[in-house]
Amino acid sequence: MKKLLVLMVVFVLTGAFAQGRVFGEAVSGQISVTPAFGMSLGLRAGMENLLGPLTLRGGVGVAVGDAGGTAATAFGLTTDVLLPFTLQGPNLYAGLGGGLVVAAAGGASATAFQVRGILGLEFPVAGKFSLLTELVPGFTFAGGNSEFGLGINLGPRLYF
Repeated sequence: MKKLLVLMVVFVLTGAFAQGRVFGEAVSGQISVTPAFGMSLGLRAGMENLLGPLTLRGGVGVAVGDAGGTAATAFGLTTDVLLPFTLQGPNLYAGLGGGLVVAAAGGASATAFQVRGILGLEFPVAGKFSLLTELVPGFTFAGGNSEFGLGINLGPRLYF
């Protein structure tokens, strides 16, 4: 009975995964518009229509910046849920995301949790290649403190 249940779950998940296009993104730059300047490079992958009309995306990123006059480095893992809106021309989407970040600066390290909103435009260029830009307001929580940040993501998206 357990084997049958496992097979049914596999078939359902396989059918769900077959419904949408898989894509990969290289966020070539994120410029944080906060009191401290920072830039990051991230790689993300996702699938359209994974949960009905919703797109699910996960990513990994590395960031460098200035933390009170000290060089800082951060490594993060993110997950986003995106809802596309049908437009003619560029594709508009909005979403919510979260992430876990480990940062190091001046010999100390800290772990932070992020919650953010996403408003993006995807511009189809040719075939399976498009360019995207996103406005990303969010809050970071670490050590009993919170901080608001506003980011801009730019980069290519490739569908497989």
